[in-house]
Amino acid sequence: MRKLKNIDDKCKHWRKLHKDSTFVSFRKRLVFVLLMASSFYYIVHELILKEKHLHWTGYLFSLFMFFIFTETVLLFDRLIAKRYPWHTEVKKRTLLLLSFSLGWMIFMERIVPHVEPIFVVNLIDDPETHNLALAFGILYMIIYVILIIAHNFHKSLEYFMVENEKLKQDKILTDYKALQDQVNPHFLFNNLSTLIAIIRTDKDKAITFAENFTDVYRYLLIGAGHAAIPLKDELKFLNAYTTLHIARIGEGLKVHVDVPDEVQNKRLPHLSLQVLVENAIKHNITSRSKPLSIHIGMDGQKLFVKNNKQIKESTYSTKTGLSNLGKRLKILTDEEYKIIEDDHFFKVEIPLID
Repeated sequence: MRKLKNIDDKCKHWRKLHKDSTFVSFRKRLVFVLLMASSFYYIVHELILKEKHLHWTGYLFSLFMFFIFTETVLLFDRLIAKRYPWHTEVKKRTLLLLSFSLGWMIFMERIVPHVEPIFVVNLIDDPETHNLALAFGILYMIIYVILIIAHNFHKSLEYFMVENEKLKQDKILTDYKALQDQVNPHFLFNNLSTLIAIIRTDKDKAITFAENFTDVYRYLLIGAGHAAIPLKDELKFLNAYTTLHIARIGEGLKVHVDVPDEVQNKRLPHLSLQVLVENAIKHNITSRSKPLSIHIGMDGQKLFVKNNKQIKESTYSTKTGLSNLGKRLKILTDEEYKIIEDDHFFKVEIPLID
């Protein structure tokens, strides 16, 4: 259950990231532009204009130009995102973004000489020095465009991760539903066979059995739509289920349940206990002289079903029940059941789901 939920949460998170075409929040973008302008201003002053005193208006002008450039490029990138998504139109999107960025840089380079005197006190008089400072500014802008492209490729990768996880999730759910559906006919077949056997010997007992079976099968149908069921509900069902068998077997079957209250809200795959108890009954002798004792309890964090071993000489088995349970546990918890046995007992441990 937790595994399915984690996958679903990841898909929702990645879909949200994919829908958000903004590079980062406006506040973070503003901080990024401040860092760009500050580092640019520091480098220009230290490497090119170290002997000159630069006025704070020059810093504000740099900040203003970086802000206009970055926000305009980002706006263009968002405008073309719907028509040219990165996961399908990588080349066109890259060429469009590079072309626009280059054109916008050329345009800004042309207007800087006309706008700069309005804002900046103590202009750089030397054309060569001015052009060198401008070249540094263009280099910064190129780095920003590269970051935009890298970010978009990252978003494209996230898109494919979303699709891949979605396909995996769909397959897991489909596989689980198929495994769950296997239980119903298996359960129905076994109990109808039992009912037929009782009808031949005791019709009144068969009627009682059929009434109990109706209640049991109602639970089966109600729980069929759930991947996992609370342990307390499964134990209630098991009590009704074992009543069916005791009606047939009598004193040849004894079931003891010792499960603490604090773990009864944990979950397990639907009909897990039924599969394990049915497996014990099917493969072992159940008679008044040799009763089959089934004990259900907790061993650490694992739920166990344990029975004394008195194997029937010949029992046909497709091993559908245990195999099915193992696959369902693997899907829900990444764990499988554990079998512990010797000459005297057979014990199956299964993990519970928080």
